[in-house]
Amino acid sequence: MATMTASSYQQIYERRLAQAMQRKASAKSRATTALARDFFSSQNCNNDDEQWRSLPRRLVKLSNYLRERSSSSSADGEEESFPVMVSHNIDESRRVALGAAVFNLAPPTFLDDFRSLFEALLKARQNKWKMERHDVDDSMEVDEDDEQDGNNEADIILLSQEEQLYLSLDTLGWLSNQLKTPFREALHSVMMEAIKSLIADEIEKEGMFDQTLEWKSQVLVPFVGSVVGTEAYEREQWEGQLEYAASECFIRVRMNQLFDLVTDYPESLPAVRELSVALDRTGRIFYESLAFEWRQALVQRLIHPGAQTSQIIDVYINTIKVLRLMDPSGELLQVVTQPVREYLRGREDCVRCIITSLTDEEGGGELYEELKRQDAKPLEEAQLDEEFFEEEPPTFDWQPPPSILQRRGVITGQVGRVTSSSRRAGDILSMLVGIYGSKELFVNEYRIMLADKLIANLDYNTDAEVHKLELLKLRFGESSLRSCEVMVKDIDDSKRIHTNIRSTLEATSSSNDESPVVDAAIVSHIFWPHLQRDTSLKHHNKIQSKLDQFCKEYEKLKNPRRLVWLQQLGTVELEVEAFETDCDGHRVSCVKDVTCTPAHATLLANFEDKTRWTLEELSEETGMSEEMVRKRMGFWINQRVIQVNRAGDELLYSLISVSEANSNDHSFFDHNDDDEQELAVSLGAHEEEEMKVYESYIVGMLSNLGQLPLQRIHSMLKTFVSGSEHSYDKTPNQLAVFLQQLCKDEKLEVGPDGMYKLLKKDAK
Repeated sequence: MATMTASSYQQIYERRLAQAMQRKASAKSRATTALARDFFSSQNCNNDDEQWRSLPRRLVKLSNYLRERSSSSSADGEEESFPVMVSHNIDESRRVALGAAVFNLAPPTFLDDFRSLFEALLKARQNKWKMERHDVDDSMEVDEDDEQDGNNEADIILLSQEEQLYLSLDTLGWLSNQLKTPFREALHSVMMEAIKSLIADEIEKEGMFDQTLEWKSQVLVPFVGSVVGTEAYEREQWEGQLEYAASECFIRVRMNQLFDLVTDYPESLPAVRELSVALDRTGRIFYESLAFEWRQALVQRLIHPGAQTSQIIDVYINTIKVLRLMDPSGELLQVVTQPVREYLRGREDCVRCIITSLTDEEGGGELYEELKRQDAKPLEEAQLDEEFFEEEPPTFDWQPPPSILQRRGVITGQVGRVTSSSRRAGDILSMLVGIYGSKELFVNEYRIMLADKLIANLDYNTDAEVHKLELLKLRFGESSLRSCEVMVKDIDDSKRIHTNIRSTLEATSSSNDESPVVDAAIVSHIFWPHLQRDTSLKHHNKIQSKLDQFCKEYEKLKNPRRLVWLQQLGTVELEVEAFETDCDGHRVSCVKDVTCTPAHATLLANFEDKTRWTLEELSEETGMSEEMVRKRMGFWINQRVIQVNRAGDELLYSLISVSEANSNDHSFFDHNDDDEQELAVSLGAHEEEEMKVYESYIVGMLSNLGQLPLQRIHSMLKTFVSGSEHSYDKTPNQLAVFLQQLCKDEKLEVGPDGMYKLLKKDAK
């Protein structure tokens, strides 16, 4: 076996080096190399940014060379040799050699120059098309820059060289290989710019997608056909590619307006429908991109502390409507709105905002209209969102409907939209309830709001509340709202009882006696939420006597029932003498009607006994704390009925006289205006009472079963507490917080395995 020595390797290396040097010398003297050098040396150097303008003229020289050499070779029978023969055809080898020489000497910006050339040609065609249209559409306005470009002499010259340029490129054969990328980049760049100027600010106008396709047909298709040629246009299926590209650019422009499409709905309905059509023409990849962009837009522009809960709910409702139009299967909706649902679930006032909007008849919002729908189904029958109970969140791996290009009729060629068979039945209200997974939370919130409204209802008119309650019963079920029915019935019964007692008192009273002034809302406390109770408040004797008189008549009418007054609840209408500023700037005495709470009325009534009271005396007389008295007296100070002065370390309250009203000597000190409307339902006390009920159930479970995990306790509470007065509507996370609090209170203990059990204290 022969072996290679070092000298043999050296000889081979020297021989190959000599061949390479010979080829290099031959290449420098070759005609194609000289022509390539002349091609780059003859470019305009005046403006490096517009060197592409000389490309048509320089390409003509290259194409002329190939044509001349081809004709002379065939006439003379001359043979021409090349280092590498790519074909038996000498003309093809010459063309390849010329292209190799040009691109070997080309600067790094050579392909960018061709991209600029194609962009300029397409823009020049577009501007010319705009100027030649007799009926220029408003959405296709010709701005000053475009108008200048249309009349620009350089563009006119460029268009005049267009035909010769395409012939030169066809002769050189560069479009199918070397110039394929810059040509497509130029098409995409101009398409994005043109479609953006066409539709960017038009989301309420119809026909924007049709205008996009019209621009494609009248500008883009003729341009591409001229560049690549009729045969290549058909062979490479450019018609379908351009339709897809136009739809893609339309979608990408609309992707920057997704949040506006939601907030401006239903005015943006035309844009939503056209976006859906464009998506159908592209396929799954843009559904995924759309879902990601839409989700990011909601996270960045909606989910932040500065947005009000009611605004977030409104945008969420519009998002549901928009995405259902675009994807009836509901998969896109599930992916896009998941961050919004999670964020709303963490907002404390979300349920109250939903119930407020749901029962806002005067405002006539989206949710109230949803409640009045004739075709709405009960929540038990509607398909709720169950993503909260799924172990894994939704992903982007869902399958949208097939592309519209794959659903063309083979006979008629018509395109029809095929909706998904997995159409979700849940409506907007069921999806909002599905955020929390339980309707009981919403029923309890409505019960609390209804209690406040009924207590504040001074004329016993419950027609509006009965109407809303009947609508809610159709959606939430009659059994869930049975307590609310009893609450409304209590107010109706109170009206009847009040009429009977009032007529009895008027019949038994003499002509000198005052007419009855007490109206009472008599409630069945078992069915009402926990109302505020303040047993420390002592009414003035004048007020208390009226209450006692009403109680005696009620006991006669409803024996053996007795009334227990909730001292701080209700309203009192008074006529008071106050001092207002007249047109001359003087304070004058006037009588005005004032509506206040019983505590305010009791404080003011004490000034009929004597005109001056200290803070400590008022606190002892009414049973309220000094801080509460000081806060409530601020109301009468602001009404210009009472003034306050400091006598040493004590605050002295007195009625204002005419002379004192016109002086500015009295000050308000640290008195706050107590004009906040108090709620009849004590939310903290209501929740505390519920937690005591849950605690009793938990203690009973652990006493009988020993130790239980969190999930088992949660399931048992849902089962056993559901039929009681206080239904269980907490989430596992909320239950975990409550159990931890019981552990801190040394009532329970939890082991390392997460098992809860009763804490056994050592006997002393």
